[in-house]
Amino acid sequence: MAQCTVIKLSCPLAISTMKVHTITTPLNCELVTNVFEAANSSCILIIISATGVKQNFYHRFARYLSENGITVITFDYSGIGQSLKGHIRNTAIGVADWGSDNLQTVIEFAKQTFLGKRLCLLGHSIGGQLIGLAANSVYADRIILIASQSGYWKFWTGFSKYRMWVLWYFFFPVLTKLFGYLPSKSFSKMENLPKQAAIEWSKWCRHKEYLFDFIDQGELYFDKIRCNIYSYSIADDSFAPVTSVAWLTSKYSKAIMEKHHILPYELAVKKIGHFGLFTKKFQNNFWHRVVEYLK
Repeated sequence: MAQCTVIKLSCPLAISTMKVHTITTPLNCELVTNVFEAANSSCILIIISATGVKQNFYHRFARYLSENGITVITFDYSGIGQSLKGHIRNTAIGVADWGSDNLQTVIEFAKQTFLGKRLCLLGHSIGGQLIGLAANSVYADRIILIASQSGYWKFWTGFSKYRMWVLWYFFFPVLTKLFGYLPSKSFSKMENLPKQAAIEWSKWCRHKEYLFDFIDQGELYFDKIRCNIYSYSIADDSFAPVTSVAWLTSKYSKAIMEKHHILPYELAVKKIGHFGLFTKKFQNNFWHRVVEYLK
């Protein structure tokens, strides 16, 4: 059962209504979701966040989509943002659970709340990985992947390759053991990560086959998804080299895949990076593409 609060948001184009729902997952996680409902929308889009990124980072983008006829749902993973209950040391949740438990529950919530509407998914970074761990993602009508990649350290080159090795083999494991969680807010744009999530993620990133080396084939749904997928890689994205993005998209082997590699000058900017496409300056040169694709 979901609890609901209604909040009115002022924005340049209109007054948007955001409904806040709290939903409970099979693992007894309480997730806070924000729903931006569009009048007469035929499409429901779930935005699946990057690692440790709170849902409110995507809210301006979500409001834009809702004002253009697309209902949007955002949510915080268990242990992150509004879905963090108590001290993070007490959050026993892994990265795989964010997909198989958290995302799967949000998809079910969307299907039950908006009966008969087309289900669409947008995965940013790790969000595009988690789609393949949610059994009901196979019901998606369309999927967008933005900078969704493998975290395997050898996909990086030069100095960055060795920096990633240090992160996954030393920095993450040592800090997580020392603090009982990963204090990532102190050195990155991420929120702090639960211990189990940080350990699991760093383990994946030390292996060539990434999460596929650790999750049973029967619990993977990448090759069962058959809808249209748009996958975007970004030329100046230091978090998602194009080779790592290509590796992940290849796992969606039965989908109808369209790959797009974005160069900053194509959008009349000097840099984009891993997070840029969700910021306001890309409203007129990228966000409309998402609207057109989903409609």
